[in-house]
Amino acid sequence: MSDSQARRLYLNGASAEENSKALTSPETTFRIVYWDISCIAATARDMLAYGKATWTDENHIQTNDWYGKIATPYKVLPLLNVISPDGKELVLSESIVIDQYLAKKFNLLGNNDYEEWTIKAHYSNIHYLRERSLMKMTWTWADKRAEALELFLEKTLPDFIENHEFHLRGNGSNGHYVGDRLSLADIHLVNVMDHFSQLPNGERFTAQLEKSELLTKVRQNVESNPQIAAWRKSEEWERFRKGSVETYAITRPPPPPFTDDESHVKKH
Repeated sequence: MSDSQARRLYLNGASAEENSKALTSPETTFRIVYWDISCIAATARDMLAYGKATWTDENHIQTNDWYGKIATPYKVLPLLNVISPDGKELVLSESIVIDQYLAKKFNLLGNNDYEEWTIKAHYSNIHYLRERSLMKMTWTWADKRAEALELFLEKTLPDFIENHEFHLRGNGSNGHYVGDRLSLADIHLVNVMDHFSQLPNGERFTAQLEKSELLTKVRQNVESNPQIAAWRKSEEWERFRKGSVETYAITRPPPPPFTDDESHVKKH
C-alpha cells in the first residue's frame, strides 16, 4: 500500500450534521484501533466500559511499516471509529481528543463549564507526565535510560505527586479531583499509574505512587465502579496489561559496566 493510500481523511461522505448526530446518538457503537497493549488507549477503554458502550478492539502488531497498512489521519494510533445506527462510520484520532469525546459522551466532565475545564486541566497534567516519561525516559537512548530513570524517580514523580495531592486535598480528600463523583481526570490518573507499573522497574514507580493515600483513594474510587471493575477483571484487559509489559521490556536500562575489580572477580 502506498503512503497516500495509507492516509485517511476525517471527511467520510456524510454531512457535518449527520456526523454530529452519530457522535451524540445513544445507539452509537465503537471500534478502537490500537496495538495489543494498554498505554494510550487504556483510559478510553475504561470509559467505554463505564458508559456501558458496545465496542470492539481492532488490535495490531507494531512493525516498522505499520503505517503503510493501517489507514490513519496522521500515521499515529489509537483511532476511535464511531459507527452510527445506520452503519455510517467516522473516525476520531489523537488520544486526547478520543478521551475528551468519550468523557463528554458519558458525563465525565463535571456539571458545568467551570468543572469541565478544571477536569481537563488535571487530565492534561496527568497526560503530560506519561508523555514526558515516554520521550525522556522510556524511548531515550539506551545508554541514557538509567540516568533518566533516576531523575524521574527522584525529581519528576515526587513533584507530580506533591502537586496532585495539593489539588486532591483541596477538593476535600474524597478521592476525586472535582466534586464528589468520577471524572475523566480520576480515570486517567489510574491508567497512567497502571502504565508506570507495566514498565521495567515498575515496582519502583508503584512504591512511590502507593505511598500517597490521596492517589490511592482515587484508584479505589475508580476501581469500585461496577462497570470498570468488571472490565478490569476481564481476560481482554489482562491481555493488554501483559502486552504492555512485553512491549516495554526492551526499554529496560542496561546494567552498569563492570569495574576492573568486578571483572577480576567474574573471571575467578
